[in-house]
Amino acid sequence: MEQKGGRTLALAITILLSIITIGTVGYIHIEDFTFTEAIYMTVITIGTVGFKEVRPLSPEGMWFTITLIIISIGFFAYAATFLAKYFSEQILSRYSNKKIMEKMIAKMQNHVIVVGYGRNGSQAVEELLAHNIPVVVIENRPKVIEYIQQNPKIAYVDGDATLDITLQKAGVDKAKALITALANDADNLFVVITAREMNPKLKIISRASAVTNDRKLKLAGADNVILPDKVGGQKMAKLVIQPDILEFVENIMLKRTGNISLFEISCRKILEVGAKSLDELQIREKTGVNVIGVRNPIGEYILNPEPNHILTHDSLLFVLGTTEQVEKLKDLIS
Repeated sequence: MEQKGGRTLALAITILLSIITIGTVGYIHIEDFTFTEAIYMTVITIGTVGFKEVRPLSPEGMWFTITLIIISIGFFAYAATFLAKYFSEQILSRYSNKKIMEKMIAKMQNHVIVVGYGRNGSQAVEELLAHNIPVVVIENRPKVIEYIQQNPKIAYVDGDATLDITLQKAGVDKAKALITALANDADNLFVVITAREMNPKLKIISRASAVTNDRKLKLAGADNVILPDKVGGQKMAKLVIQPDILEFVENIMLKRTGNISLFEISCRKILEVGAKSLDELQIREKTGVNVIGVRNPIGEYILNPEPNHILTHDSLLFVLGTTEQVEKLKDLIS
């Protein structure tokens, strides 16, 4: 529909310009008008506004004027009508889409806000959507917004993320996380400060260009700070040192190995039956998942934990398995 509307709009504009060109050239050659006089005479003629001609016309000029009116009146009316209709529909469509988007975002809870839809932001959105996590993008570049609109799965807010009102429209008070991936570290810092003030429980992840800004962003309220250049350099080195291990880990993290993936499981419900060891729970035997790590109550990460490792209310399990196996594990520990 948009392509058809665009072609018709182009045709209407071409017709208008062609009639104006024909009239201007005709008056210059027939009446020896100047360019300004000729274009003025053409416009008042096809517009049928009834102004007086710039000079008395010769008989040839009168016949040319009659012909110009007959030819142009139908085309001009069509073009003018279509242009008015086209732009009114565009305004109504944008207003309608905006209202629909606002209602969609208002219903969201536990979603992720991604600020900036550049290289890093778009990759973050793609990964979140692949895991069926609802996303709201904040962007204010018209060309980028047009690109975002092509994906109906992405909710977006057109605005400046450093402003409170924009974050409110994105549902920052109900969101579970915010990723700010703007190119400018100062803008990211301002977004972090504003978002942290509006939602103290929000998990905030920020992009940074300069290593020196890592500490500043964390002091401002960011839980994690990612430096793309540093991560990229480490990845390139790993591809030289341990290429197969890196590829294996990425396949797990990006869910490229069928339905097997890495999950984190909270052990909060274990308290109902008391603390238990991994061996007592028999996780592998009863669910089929592999426990590859544990985070203990004091925040330490233990890789390949021993069978006698005790899980408590505050423990966090890292397991490898299918969605069905993980659901069995959740039932087991609850």
